[in-house]
Amino acid sequence: MSTPQFVLPSAPDQRQAALLVKSLTKQSEGYVITDEDGFIASWALIERHDAAITKIGEWFNPFVDGLHKLHKMAIGLRAQFLDPIVNSKRALLGERAKYRTEQERAKKEKADRDAEILRKAQAKELEKEAKKIEKSGDVETASVLREQAATLPAPIVPIAPAVSKQAGSVLKASWKFAVDNEAIVPHEYFTLDESKIRRVVNALGDKANISGVRIWQETAEHSRTSR
Repeated sequence: MSTPQFVLPSAPDQRQAALLVKSLTKQSEGYVITDEDGFIASWALIERHDAAITKIGEWFNPFVDGLHKLHKMAIGLRAQFLDPIVNSKRALLGERAKYRTEQERAKKEKADRDAEILRKAQAKELEKEAKKIEKSGDVETASVLREQAATLPAPIVPIAPAVSKQAGSVLKASWKFAVDNEAIVPHEYFTLDESKIRRVVNALGDKANISGVRIWQETAEHSRTSR
């Protein structure tokens, strides 16, 4: 893999930019419009701001754009080497998860079989005890023991760890979900798409008829040449 060549753009003259900013902001600092003359005069200040914005863009945009391109190049260069390792690790973790799941299933099945063997053995003992008591004439107690033998739940058998614990390995459980029927999901779980409303309002203005949405007009002054 060849490393892309890139020349870092030179940094703008920050002292020059600082002087421009200080000069212009000082002129507008505390500027209060009290009459028509002041209103008209303020537009000249707006135009000077536009000129300064353009000038600062000329000074800084090549530097910013160059650094942005350098950042993108650096990210791409890192990805060339990092992504294969990350994907390889992900594949290994996937194999481990598959093996762990299979071992957990096998251990659970064995524990269930062992529990059933114990249940049958305990039920058999209850049946033997019931026969002994029945022979002594206590039919009622014998009947109770037979009922217990028939409904005896399987004991809980500890399940051995599915796989060996390894230093540095951390298992973290997390809840997952899937939407099976969007039509019955409660309203509070939906996010309003304001971009769709904005497109309709921009196109139709106060003629847009959207339930639950209030539409009004505001006027903001700006200059033609810049932000």
